Order: sequence, then C-alpha cells, then structure tokens
Amino acid sequence: MMSPLRLDASEPVFPTGPALSFGEEPEQAASRETAEAAFVRRCLMVALFASIFLQRFGLPAGDDSIALNLIVTLVVMLLLALRGAFVLDPVRTAMFFVLATVVSLSLAMNAGAASVPSMALMLIIYAPFIFSLRSPEGVLEGCVRAFQKMVLVCAVLGVAQYVAQFFMNSADLFTFSNIVPKEFLLPNFNTANPLTWDSPYFKSNGFFLLEPSTFSQYLAIAIILELLFFGATWRLLLYFIALPTSYSGTGLILLLFLLPWVLLHRRAYGAIAAMAAVGVLALVTGGLWNADALLNRINEFGSDNSSATARFIAGAWLIGQFLLSSAQDVLFGLGPGSYAQHAKLVPYEAHDPAWAKILFEYGLLGSAVFWPFFLTALFRASPSGWISTAMLIGYMTFGGMLLDPRLQILILIFCVLPKRPAAVQDSTPPGWAPLSTRPAL
Repeated sequence: MMSPLRLDASEPVFPTGPALSFGEEPEQAASRETAEAAFVRRCLMVALFASIFLQRFGLPAGDDSIALNLIVTLVVMLLLALRGAFVLDPVRTAMFFVLATVVSLSLAMNAGAASVPSMALMLIIYAPFIFSLRSPEGVLEGCVRAFQKMVLVCAVLGVAQYVAQFFMNSADLFTFSNIVPKEFLLPNFNTANPLTWDSPYFKSNGFFLLEPSTFSQYLAIAIILELLFFGATWRLLLYFIALPTSYSGTGLILLLFLLPWVLLHRRAYGAIAAMAAVGVLALVTGGLWNADALLNRINEFGSDNSSATARFIAGAWLIGQFLLSSAQDVLFGLGPGSYAQHAKLVPYEAHDPAWAKILFEYGLLGSAVFWPFFLTALFRASPSGWISTAMLIGYMTFGGMLLDPRLQILILIFCVLPKRPAAVQDSTPPGWAPLSTRPAL
C-alpha cells in the first residue's frame, strides 16, 4: 500500500499543534481550527460549484460580459483573505510583481491599441496564485470529492441529454437561450454544437457546461482524479460512458498523454480491463452512436479551417504574420488584448492557446517572466505531481486557458492553495502519489 503523501518534504523538528489564543485550552483550539478548516472547504466548494454549474452565465459589462463564476471566485478569495485563511508565498509574490511590471510595460508601449481591461483581467486572475492556505489539511481531499460528484451530475445529465434529443426538441436541451435573457449568457461559445454541420443532432455538453469540448475536458480531469484517489469505481465507468457523447478531442488528448502512466502507477489492472472492454463495445456499437463523427476529429489537423488547426496550429501562423516583423514587438509583444484583435484580421480561424497568447501580447520578455511564475505556482510543493501535470496538459491543450476563470479555480484549489507556508517548504520536487491510500480495485 502506498504511503500517504506529505504536502511538504520536511517535518517540523518539534511536534506542533493548533495555535492557542489567550486563555484557550488545547481542545478548544483544535475545535476552532477544525471549524475554520470546514469553513475554508465550504467556501472553495462554492467556487467549484460556480465554475461548473454557473459557467454559462455572465453579467453585462459594456459590449462584453463578466463571467459569473469569476465573480464568485473573487468573492470567495476575498472572504477567505478576510478570515486570515491565507499566507503569502514570498517567492511567488515577488514573481507576480515582476509579471505585473512587465505586463504594464507592454501596455504602455502599445498605448492606444492595447486593452486595459485585458491587462486587468490577467492580473486579477493570477493574483491569487501568490497565496497558500494557512491550514491546508483536508482541503484537497474534500474538494476532490465535491468535484467528482459535481462532474458525475454533468455526466449523467450529458448522457440523458444526448439520448433525449432523439425524442424531443433537441435545441432546448443544449442551450439556455430560450430560458435566460441573452445578455446574461456568455457570448461567443458554441454551446449547441451539431455532430456535423448538417446534422439535426447535437454533441452533449453536460447540460450546464459551455461547450461539448468543456464537457470532455471536465470528464477527462474527473477520470484522472478518480483513478488517483479512488481507483476503479462505478463512477469511473459513468465518466467513460459519457465521454464519447461529447464528440470532442481535447479531453481525449489529456487522457492520451497521462492516463497510461496513471494506470501503471496505480497498478489499476481492473480499470485497464474495464476500459478495454468499454473500448471494444464502443467500436462494435459505433453505428448506433455515430462513432465516425468522433473518429473524424483525427483528420482535422489536415484541414485549415478545422477546430484542431485553429486550436493548435493557427496561433503560430498569427505570430509569424504579425509579431516577427519588429524586434520591439518580439521582445515586448503587441499589448494586452491584441491577440483577439488580430485574429479577426485573418481568413482562418485562430483560437488563443496560452503559449501563443502570452507570446503575442507580452513578447519574449513576458513569456520569460510568466512561465516560471506559473510553473512554480503549479508544481512547487504541489500536493500531487500527477494533478499538477494534468492541469498543465489541460492548460496547454484545452484552448483559451490564459484568461479562463474556470480552469484557474481548479488549478488554485487542486495545486496552488493546498500547500504549506513557504517557511516549511524546501526545494524537493512535489510528491507523485495521491493523498488517498486506497489501492486501485
């Protein structure tokens, strides 16, 4: 059986207990800290809930919308800060202020064309990365369990949604546009996405999620977490059953890169056998669920206007077309918000992968500052290297993740916040074992 993961590599020399207030008994102090830990978990679960079930909603702000789940996350972070739940990590704090300086410099050098709101959103989203929880015990485990249950709800609804469209008006199953005023729904998302351009049927989006690709991504993360913490369970089977109904490849990419190593690490031979059986069954019954619509995604890399090309390749085209002609632009970028502005000028569709957006807008200097900050927050003293690696793969492949508040809250809760204060950290790599000691079935 695997030994429990330690959140830091070094143990205190002397036993430590809860901090005592004046006149407080040790039992009272322990009870107080238990109540505080429960409060922290509940607050972070609220942010998780908003990032999943409220992600389609926004509040109007001029010509754009502010994501409702971002507002909830910021309120939760402020509330926890006021309760004294955080400590500042000095290394990440210093790196963040260097990043803020470089971002502001890029804005100043592109004054008149750059977007102040884009820069503000960048700093607002990454400011919480300087914090760690003062008492992280139990937070990660509780939030993982909550996340798995929330995604399970989406998985069940996603399968039901996919099946139900064959018996009723399908459009109403996939979008809230006939229920919620459009000004309170985030624009420019392909929520109701047909299987093919002329198909009357739609890819499942888990009912609450923004797009089928988002459904695929959350299912992939849930599969990795389920195997790491709980092994081969009935929930795992439901996640796998729901995954092909999204007909999306981004979640599959995460699983392709990480799942084989997680299975071998967990010695999850039962899960390997079950997935092989499900795979064979899926191939045999492919005609019933339009498997060709999913398998055809592999050929998208050969098409200039495909989703795969827009997500993974077009960013390099955009950089070559607009950035490389000026040494100043290469060094400092074209300024916050410039990627979206220039993407409108080209005849091909170009999504904004994090690596391309940070380079395009903030140049080599911005990239040289941002990535060490982000990777330090993600991996240094991480509760689990597996989770950090899963988040990094998602961050690089899901598309549009640089300023996406949905993935950011997962990174915060699973990788950044549940760490010991910097005073008790050392420079050893993060542990790779999950916190759960339950063996895979």
